[in-house]
Amino acid sequence: MTAGIPLVLCGAGFGPLHLAALQRLNGRFRLLGQLADDSDGARRFADQARIALWTRPDQAPLGAGVSCWVSATGHGVPVTERAVELLRRGSAVLAEAPLEHDELAACLRQARLGRAAFRVAAVASATPASRRFLGAAQALRARTPIKYVAATCTRASIQALLRLLGDALGALRPWQVREPTPLGSGLVVLGGSLAGVPIVLGVRNEVSSEAQSVIEIALGSNAGELRLTGVHGDVLWTARSAGSGVLLGGTDAPAERETVSWLRATRGELAAFANAVESPGAAVSEAQVQLTLCRLRHDILAALGAATARPDAEVVPAADLAAAAVEAAADDADGEAPRVPTGDETHEAGLRLTRMLEPAPGRDPLAHLPGAMQRLEAISLRALGELLVASGAVHPGGEARTAEEIVCALGAAPRHAWLVRRWLAALCDHGVLGNVGDRYVWRRALRDAGAAADLPDAYASLGFPPAMAEVHQAALLRLHALVRDELSIQQLLFRERQDLSSIAAYQDNVFTAYLSAAGAHLVRRCAELRHRPLRVLELGGGAGLTTTAALRALDGAPVDYLFTDIARAFTAAAQERFGRRRGVRTAVLDINVDFTAQGVEPHTADVVLAGNVLHNAAHTGRTLRRIRRALAPGGWLIFTDSTRENGAILTAMQFLLSPPAGSPLLGSEDRRAGTDQVFVDAPGWNEELLAAAFVPRFALPSLESPLAVAGQRLFFATAG
Repeated sequence: MTAGIPLVLCGAGFGPLHLAALQRLNGRFRLLGQLADDSDGARRFADQARIALWTRPDQAPLGAGVSCWVSATGHGVPVTERAVELLRRGSAVLAEAPLEHDELAACLRQARLGRAAFRVAAVASATPASRRFLGAAQALRARTPIKYVAATCTRASIQALLRLLGDALGALRPWQVREPTPLGSGLVVLGGSLAGVPIVLGVRNEVSSEAQSVIEIALGSNAGELRLTGVHGDVLWTARSAGSGVLLGGTDAPAERETVSWLRATRGELAAFANAVESPGAAVSEAQVQLTLCRLRHDILAALGAATARPDAEVVPAADLAAAAVEAAADDADGEAPRVPTGDETHEAGLRLTRMLEPAPGRDPLAHLPGAMQRLEAISLRALGELLVASGAVHPGGEARTAEEIVCALGAAPRHAWLVRRWLAALCDHGVLGNVGDRYVWRRALRDAGAAADLPDAYASLGFPPAMAEVHQAALLRLHALVRDELSIQQLLFRERQDLSSIAAYQDNVFTAYLSAAGAHLVRRCAELRHRPLRVLELGGGAGLTTTAALRALDGAPVDYLFTDIARAFTAAAQERFGRRRGVRTAVLDINVDFTAQGVEPHTADVVLAGNVLHNAAHTGRTLRRIRRALAPGGWLIFTDSTRENGAILTAMQFLLSPPAGSPLLGSEDRRAGTDQVFVDAPGWNEELLAAAFVPRFALPSLESPLAVAGQRLFFATAG
């Protein structure tokens, strides 16, 4: 970011969620660095965020015009002491932790003296569920008086609860706190009133109590009861005339996953802080609210008395309760309602559908995969080493050379320079080359690596058709011509054929068969959760392997299936192949362009399916946000992609990812920029999904599985 309010993070309690919240503010803040203890967590975060790490205030650029976000953990001094120090320097401060009345008063006094904005974060009030509840409470209060409040919370979440109640009732004064009634196991019930409304408050008055998210509220009126089941939960309205609850937010709205909910709430609090920094006068009323909350919290804590020790929790398996509940409500006429699938279920389905669960006696059908893939990589890396020596780019026993010198010696086309650098990295990883600084030197040749003639057996053992071995053999023999752009990989793929069989051959193997089957199982399970035709948007459908698996799984189910690809050749072939299936349509779509402008309306897809295409995004975050906008509430994103490169694709199919002459490399605008990497690893995808308001569910196969050797993964996420 080059504009925005300069921001310093104070403390070690920051992570990917906080970065994602800042990124979603469209540049309102410019992150300068982190002031924290020199801990592993702080260093890790600073490296991830690519910011400076300061361990003393005199190292950081604090003062007027600089804002500070103070977390409750890991900065070595109490929150209040740090906040007062920052305010004295003239920095605006956003403090996360609840403060006592005298602590808050000291911060506000120093903020006035330093003419700096100060705000205490109220994140629990800013979650999507809390905002829905407060909006409904305001509408209810405008129509009929609130007659009672029933609420529960933990000792640690009292202030967050009071903030919600004050906003829901429109005021906190006058209040009254009556004598508490201990009920055992740390639960204490207090009576009283808030804003003149009778309240019954149950508090888990224990040391080391749960986090602030443990809050439930019921507002009662003559018309019915409005309930919040948690700051990441549901909002329910039960009308007295109806007697049954209605979920506010739509029947398709899923329960908020905590990470996504906190992301949105944190973004909202940062936006409010930015407003306070830009208009300090607007923070005065907020300060008065916080002072009132501190006084009321003090009265409630005084009534509760000292916190009790938390008793050891008794273990009651959820499975036992679930079994009893299902048995008690069993109905022979109705089957059990379908549930969102798990990773284990989906993995087993992928194996079953590809017949990998049927091993020959005494033999694991997957055990040979790592060895076969290693043979492919060794053959490819041997060919790379031979090319470097034969071309004079590297001399055994000669002087070390830079990557630029090696690119020049090969005569590589500029658009393939990134690929040559990836070759060098792979050869270093396998000990063929050594590197000191930015220079590379020959170490040794790969022995017993096999040759191009050995490719057919290796490819056959991985489930590829013979055509793939033929293409790779041709690529290894013409590697120098490929890197010099005297020959294109497309010419080797298609040769005299005009169909798409070579692309299909590249995609048709044991790894993609498993991933396609697992993804198809998820699509089928999503269809079972709908009471209308399933709406599927497939991105980058290509030769149709993912499409074939998905439509086979949906056989007999009503569907509205939109197959898309950037190439008209693929959409035309898909129309001819799948167009007779009722509900299947095709369209040209570019994942790097706004979907709405290409005819995909917002919130119209139940499932977005993307097979090995999202690495083609110029900016993964933007593409994920386009997908998120296309999905209906609770929709599913199912995609497969490579999470790392391997030696086999480096010498063949990776040429497809070189940009046209003069165009930037894939990922030049996102986290891949400057790395020469075109694939995003699994942790990176999870961070990108969270930042785009998805809830990552699982990725397959597990890293322990032999199927993981190819680096291809299936990711399942839901729209938060």
